[in-house]
Amino acid sequence: MEIRMLNMPEILPALRLAWEVFAEEIAPTYKPEGVESFRRFITYDYISQVWQRGNLVFFGAYEGEEMCGMLAVRPDGHIALFFVKKQWQGKGVGRMLFQAACFLCRNQLRVGRMTVNAAPKAVEKYMHMGMHAVSDVCETDGMVYVPMEMSVNDGMPVQKKSSKAPWIALGGYAVFLLFILIICAAIVKDEFRTELRDRNSMYDYGDDYDGDWPPYESGNEDSDDGIDSDEDDVLSGAGGIPEYIAEDLPYEIEDDEYVFSGEAMESAFVEFNVIYPKVTGLADAETEKAINESLKNIAKETVARIYENPSPEIKERVLSEDTPLLIDYVDYKVCFASEDILSVVYDDSACEGGQNYYAQHLRTCNINMKDGTVYEVKDIIKLNDAFIENWLVRMRQEAGKQEFLSELDLESMKKALEGDSQDGVYEVNFFLDENGIEIGFDLNYKADDPNDLKFVWVTAPFSFDEIEEYAADNDFWKYVRK
Repeated sequence: MEIRMLNMPEILPALRLAWEVFAEEIAPTYKPEGVESFRRFITYDYISQVWQRGNLVFFGAYEGEEMCGMLAVRPDGHIALFFVKKQWQGKGVGRMLFQAACFLCRNQLRVGRMTVNAAPKAVEKYMHMGMHAVSDVCETDGMVYVPMEMSVNDGMPVQKKSSKAPWIALGGYAVFLLFILIICAAIVKDEFRTELRDRNSMYDYGDDYDGDWPPYESGNEDSDDGIDSDEDDVLSGAGGIPEYIAEDLPYEIEDDEYVFSGEAMESAFVEFNVIYPKVTGLADAETEKAINESLKNIAKETVARIYENPSPEIKERVLSEDTPLLIDYVDYKVCFASEDILSVVYDDSACEGGQNYYAQHLRTCNINMKDGTVYEVKDIIKLNDAFIENWLVRMRQEAGKQEFLSELDLESMKKALEGDSQDGVYEVNFFLDENGIEIGFDLNYKADDPNDLKFVWVTAPFSFDEIEEYAADNDFWKYVRK
């Protein structure tokens, strides 16, 4: 499934899809005036003018050449149209479209919230995507709806059914994020970035439509399906890590950021938005400075690699692309914080040269708050055969694939856990959380590598009791067991 921004020739098919789904599933429940109001809104002549002024951004979901669903969002973060073909409902298509719109609102449009006027039957679905009702049921021009909204400042909610929420990112999950490449290329080529970002401008929707925006946009009940509504669902990714934050910490943690946009660059699109934690309040100013430098440097690893100190490979990509794209978005979560130890995970999404070079990474930082020591797996774990065999069993359980990592023999696996990434393929990471420790790889297989099972990263969980027999003689464990 591919999620991408739509160009002008694709707007008409998207509107046809919206009308077909509306006519079949929604119109029978509407008063005639509501059906007519919707019909007038989605006329091609009107919508194409709105799109050309940059006042609507369209996304389409494609399986091969077939458009399976569509979503249109205004520059103020309001979802104006949201429909999925009946045969594609319940397969996660609506969820991917919603996440694409959320990512756009947060990182391109820079709006703080998204809104939608949802059909009463769709309210529960939107709630599972993070939205909440802001008033009771309303009716306008024969259309019944519930106004809903959500903050996008805390990131995109992504759900999966799991009680433990093991932190595994599938390559398939990255597909919807690939849309950012098309967004950025379109922004460069069509030169409407400024217009989209001007959140305070007045939106001129033209004179052809004399009513308000239709109060019911995401018409079909299951347009955002693919989200399990079981009550025990938990967030996956960073949001699914059960964090431990000790009480009365002798320091405070606040957001800091590195933001750069190559506005003056005509030949490339360059944008970085790297958010990372900053520690304040430590008694030793030099230690605090060293800790914050480490937290920042790990967050900026991709920026350094693709922009500040690019490799020959990155330089070649940039020179060969018609529209070079150097983009990095990083967010973080503190998953363990005690008086002595801080464990942070970073979710890093990047475009490393061009639209065909999308990458997603797991980065971690585990640091001693007393002296600034940054720990690695080889510092804290006895990497003997017994541990590696146990760890591999857990990794394969998490991946659900017995062939996972079968290309590595025991010695190669040990070297990878010691920090030999073997040309960047196996980047070792670990983090602490409420339940114990997770150890694994950020995976970066080369294109067409037959060993690539499309995992972005996999980490294997151990409780503190389970890891004890493999713990190295390091003060790290003394601090953790306090």
